[in-house]
Amino acid sequence: MSTKAKKQLKEIKAEDFGGWSTSFWLIKKKASKETAYSTFRVDMDKKLQNRFRRYLKQQLQGKEFHLAEYDYSNADGDDALFTVESDTTDFRKVATEIGKGFGNPKVSTHDELLNSWAYVILFEKDERKLHAWKKVSADTQPKKAAAKDLAFFMNKKLVDLDDKEVFMIYPRYDFFVYDGTTFIANKRQFESSMNFREGMKTKAAEVVQDFVNSGSFENTERITQYVGDNLHHLRKMASILKAGYYKQPIYIQKMISVSKEEGWELKVANGKIIVEEETIELLLKLLNNDRLRSLINNETFDAAAKARVNASKAAA
Repeated sequence: MSTKAKKQLKEIKAEDFGGWSTSFWLIKKKASKETAYSTFRVDMDKKLQNRFRRYLKQQLQGKEFHLAEYDYSNADGDDALFTVESDTTDFRKVATEIGKGFGNPKVSTHDELLNSWAYVILFEKDERKLHAWKKVSADTQPKKAAAKDLAFFMNKKLVDLDDKEVFMIYPRYDFFVYDGTTFIANKRQFESSMNFREGMKTKAAEVVQDFVNSGSFENTERITQYVGDNLHHLRKMASILKAGYYKQPIYIQKMISVSKEEGWELKVANGKIIVEEETIELLLKLLNNDRLRSLINNETFDAAAKARVNASKAAA
């Protein structure tokens, strides 16, 4: 984990945020060939501003986090924050729109709140900015909220929720953007919010094409069919591309050799891997170097989330 990210998180944890201004930005996702976003300003009272500050402090302060660089195979955890450069995500588009400030339209009716993609709470002080993102749930729709059988007590009487213009807010944010770094608290929501599925589809297609070009595989179309639109499989393909083991000159041949020695059920003919439906999952594990052996008791494990240990650490 970079020293920069650790320093930034330390700064966030040390801030009081009481003197920071707080603004609410509604994010709409535009349906187009290239994903685009529009933003709307939403006024809110001081009590709600204080609540959003409290949510921020409750989630990030008074708690120790494990920081790790974002990877497609990371597993979510309450004490984990994954980091990625913000400019490599769709958030750069959102930040540009928010940066227009008063040039953005202001929400004036309840209908304008509906069918939104997310909301962003922007905390500002001097030149510093912290964006907190929350993907909108179906619960923001009045009919969904009414299904919870809730009622308000107002003016000394109970009021049916159907008569109220409702917008739900949440005590936890999905991710935070501070000084060019994105701190991810909810990996699944981050990937959904930032349109990562489409990006992973492109990466999966690139990997399959690399397999075709290598001449080391037969029936690669079965991999495409297996991966499809499945997010778990797409993550695996993106991890394979990022790791790039299959691009190393001897990796594929070594993988074939070890599979034969270990009795792993890869089908190989004439030096080529024959992709079979029954063994595609195993094949993708091996291509991502997920099958590892313990140096302590010689047991073999499948481990998707890996952190490389350098020689000096291993010897310590």
